Formats: sequence, structure tokens, C-alpha cells
Amino acid sequence: MEAAGMMDSLQCLPIRGICDYADSHKSKEWQDFAAATAAAYARELLGELAHLPRELADQESQHEATDSASGRREQLLASLDFPQIDARKITIGATYAKTCRWLLQYPDYLDWLNPEMQSQNHGFFWMRGKAGAGKSTMMKFLFMETKRKCKKPNMATASFFFNTRGDYLARSITGMYRSLLLQLFKTFPDLQSVLDDSDIVPRSQQGCPDLNILKELLRSAVMSLDRRRFTCFIDALDECDEQEVRDMVHYFEELTENTTDGGIQLRICFSSRPYPYIDVRQGILLTLENESGHADDLAKYVENHLRITNRSLRGEIQASILHKADGIFMWIVLVVQILNKENSHGALALRKRIAEIPPKLSDLFRSILQRDQDRPEELLLCVLWVLCAKQPLSAAEFRHALWAGLLEQDLVDPELPDDTDKEAFSLVTSSSKGLVEMTKSKEPKVQFIHQSVPDFLVKEKGLQDMWPNLGFDWEGRSHERLRRCCATYLSRPEVQALLSGPKDGDKRGDMADKYSFLRYASQQVLHHANIAALVVPQDDFLSHFFASGGVGVINLFERRKTRAYSNQAAPLYILADKGLGNLVHTQMKRENPVYAPQETYGYPLFAALANGHAGAVAALLGLSAVTCDGVNITEGLKYRKDLTE
Repeated sequence: MEAAGMMDSLQCLPIRGICDYADSHKSKEWQDFAAATAAAYARELLGELAHLPRELADQESQHEATDSASGRREQLLASLDFPQIDARKITIGATYAKTCRWLLQYPDYLDWLNPEMQSQNHGFFWMRGKAGAGKSTMMKFLFMETKRKCKKPNMATASFFFNTRGDYLARSITGMYRSLLLQLFKTFPDLQSVLDDSDIVPRSQQGCPDLNILKELLRSAVMSLDRRRFTCFIDALDECDEQEVRDMVHYFEELTENTTDGGIQLRICFSSRPYPYIDVRQGILLTLENESGHADDLAKYVENHLRITNRSLRGEIQASILHKADGIFMWIVLVVQILNKENSHGALALRKRIAEIPPKLSDLFRSILQRDQDRPEELLLCVLWVLCAKQPLSAAEFRHALWAGLLEQDLVDPELPDDTDKEAFSLVTSSSKGLVEMTKSKEPKVQFIHQSVPDFLVKEKGLQDMWPNLGFDWEGRSHERLRRCCATYLSRPEVQALLSGPKDGDKRGDMADKYSFLRYASQQVLHHANIAALVVPQDDFLSHFFASGGVGVINLFERRKTRAYSNQAAPLYILADKGLGNLVHTQMKRENPVYAPQETYGYPLFAALANGHAGAVAALLGLSAVTCDGVNITEGLKYRKDLTE
């Protein structure tokens, strides 16, 4: 059997010429004739196809255009997503029993939900409250309740919780727009058609569109809602850049004016601290700690959690707590824990303790941290790891990180600690004096119990006041401490033996399980060194690190061979490729940027450009920044595209 055919031009059209069939008709002598017949027929068919009606050709073009548009939409939708898109919302705990529900019957909240009142409030509801009042918990509650009740096909509910402890997108306006768009498009797929508008998204668009395009996409999608409803909950505006927030609020003011005039139901619920003060021309404002329903929630919490059996004493202490709390839920949670521990010492001790507790939340944090001087070095390391880690640590990683830091100062035994979850979780609480917790997520991570804790440590200079040795340049010195923790862990004999052995996929998994901190230490030691380099010279560290197998350490958990560095990779190339500009400055003192044919981009400069590392580009060019005379020297360069063509 011989055949001639066409592929790609038409989806699939085999044309076969058969020279032998059935058992009684087999003759290879006819093979040439069969092939010629198939070829002749194929040629004749092609001649006829050229005369097909234009309508069929147009249909084929339309199908191709539809497939292309669909593929482009999928790419743009995928580009909107990012790893920490829901990270903050997930870590917010559930509401305490019978709390928050009062707001569902709050008159102003009902007005916000009432379409007939939209002309008066323009769909804005703004909840303000002091740090620790419980705004984020309330916002998550409202979002979940709204989503539960609004399951009709004409209703969409979206949320974004700014996270100052997250990556750039998790704490930026850009991340918010991406999140809202993605949620809206998933609920109403027909609105994805705005992605096809080349007046908004250029045909040449690669990757996620920039901020201005995202804003236009959201505007266009919302104005296409028609009779459908879109409700957004946006939490913790104070955790984002102030100017970005002002621009965003102005954007939504203009958008809600248009939707109100057009009869489109768009509702926006914001939450923020009182400062910086940002207002809207029309909208509903609620100050959480001034509401009687919130005061009732605080009383319910104290009633349910204060462990004092004497009824008279209990009432007295409860009244003192609520009076001093000034509406701050987090203050009450911490104080109830303190008093429950003090309960066994009797009424006099309880009265004395509640009198000593400061009413201001930041002063309470200071009091907790300074209450005793037990294991001060462990407390400092705990605070620094939660405050300055490149990414949140698991309980096991946290335990090994603390062990490495204490080992450096001969404060613990040299044997690696066990990784039992119970002991690791217990260490999180004990080492932080209760100011650090594990997130309530599928993969729990270590975090401060509330954003007001790092605010106290950094913005109110609590860290420098309590540990003056860190000095004015506390950040660089803190990262130096963490860099030394990583280096100490990597230098352990058992870890060194592991690094010199085979590193197949199963072996990597075993290493990560047994040496919990190894993945973080191997991948982030240079990150901490890069920040520390602003204050502490890193010359000796870099020399020792790369001379003692640093390339292998970096490659340790790299599963893709194409992304791994060769054994001969120059330190300068690696530092440029990773965007470690401060370390590039350091390494340039003793190494020249040379061509490395075995590496992906060849030259360190090309590696920095390809990955968009402006700081490393500037360092390689001997500049303090890539902006010269007000002009960004890398502007207009499409990094990956231009360097690979």
C-alpha cells in the first residue's frame, strides 16, 4: 500500500494507492502504479481546492482566527495569576463564635446592598479601624457571607487582601487589579472578550499587561456587566503604598460614577486604618471600634475565653479589660491569655497584673517581649527570621534555622534537632513569647500574629530600642545574622557529606525531609548576603562560599538541567543571573565579566538583562543605577526576546 497526502494545509487528508489487497490479490509489481495513482489524485484534488467558494475559505480563516483568539485569551488569563494571590486571605482565622454577624443587619450596610440607594453612596462602603481592631477578620467574614448568599448566575463576588509581608504583587495595586480581573473573568467568561480588544491590549503583548492596561481592562469589563452585579472586598489599604492607594481610590470613584449613571451594580467595600486619611466624595463610612455591635463582640470574646471561676472577680476583671481595650480586639486576645496564666496566683495577682498592662497595643508588645530575659538570643533570632526571611518558613525550617543561629554562638548541642511537629510548633510560640503563630493553611508557615507586631518592630523602632546593638542600619545587620545562620547550617559535616553525594530526584526529597532548613539555606544564603553587603563586607564570604562548592549548593534543588549552572560557572555570572547587585559590586573587585559559552546567556551582563535585574546591570556597568540623566538605559529592551533572537 502506497500513499500521498497533505498535512497542516488541511487538518489531515491521507490519499492511499493500494497495490495488494486480500490474500488472492498481492502483487508488488503494481506498487509504482499505486503510488502514481495516489499522487495523481492528490494533484487533481489540490487543483479543485483552489476553486472552492470564497465562503468556505472565509470559514476556515474564521476558525483559525477563533482558535488564535482563544489561545491568546488563555495566555492573558494565565498571566494574571500569581502564587500569593490569596495568601493573606487564607491566613486570616475564622471569626469567633457569634461575632461579626451584627454588621449583616447594620442599617448603613443594608443601604450599601440596596440598589435603590446606589445613587446616594455610589456603591462605596469604607470600614476604618485602629490597628488590631479586627478589620481583616470582619472583611473575610463579609466576603464569605456575600459569596455564600450570592450564588445566582448574575452575581460575582471578588476580594483582595493586601499583604505587606508578601511579595510585590501581594502588596501592590497591580496585584489587586490582576486578582479582581481574574475573579471577574472566571465568574463571567463572556467578559473575557475585552481581552481581544487591540485598542486596550496590543497584539504584541507578551506576558501580563502593565498597570494602565489592567485598569482599562477592568473598566471595560465592568461597563459590560449590563444587569449583572459585581461586589468587591478590598482589605488593608494601609498596607499598600499611599500614593498608589490614592490613585486607586480616584480610579474607583470615576468608575462608580459611570456605573451609577449607567445603572450597573458595582459595589466596593474598603477597609483601612484611620491613617493615612483617604476619603471618597460619596460613600458610607464605618469606624469599627465606635460601633456598639463591635463592643458586644469584644464582650462575648472575654466572656467565652477568660478562665476565672469566681463570678464577682470575673465581672470586675472583665470590665477592666473592656475599658482598657478601647475597641482593639488583638489587645483583648493577648491580655486574656496573660490573665489566664496569672489566674492560679489569686485575685490580688490578677488585679495587679491588669493594672500593669499598658492600654496601647505597641506598648503591650514591648511589655511582652521585655517581661523576662529568658533566652534573649533565641528571641532575637525568632524575630529576625519572621521579619526578614525571603519567604515564610515552615515550623521545621524555623526550628533548624534557630538551631543554626544558636549553634554559631555555642548555645545548643551540635546534633541536629528532631523534626516532630509538636515540638516545632511549640518552639514557634515559646521562642516568640506568643507573638508568632502558624498560619491555618494546607502548608502552615510561621508568621506574626498580626501586622501590628512588625509595625511596632520596624515603624515604631521597637527592634532598635530593644536590641540597640543592631544600630541604625538594623536591616543590613539583621540579614548578616541570617546569612551566618545559613552558612553555619551549610557547613555542618553531615550536610557537607550530603552535598558531595549523588543528587537524583529521590535523594533531593530525602535531603529536604531530613535537613529541613537545607533548601532555604542553599537557595537564600546569597540573598541575605546581598542585603547585608550594604553594611557588612561580603568579600571573604563570597571567596569561601564559591571555593567550597557554592555552585553545587545553588544547583542542589534545581530539577531542570537547563536551568542549572555548569560546574565551571563563574561567581560573577551567577550573581548577575540572580540579580544580586550588591554582591556583583563586591565580586567585580576580583573578577572580570568574561564570556561563558556553557551558560545560558553567555555574558553576565546578558544574564542580568535577560532577567530584568536593573541593579545587577548597573553594577556590571560600574553605575550606581541604570538611570542616567533621567533616562533608563535599559528602557525599550524586551529582555528575553531581544537577547534570544
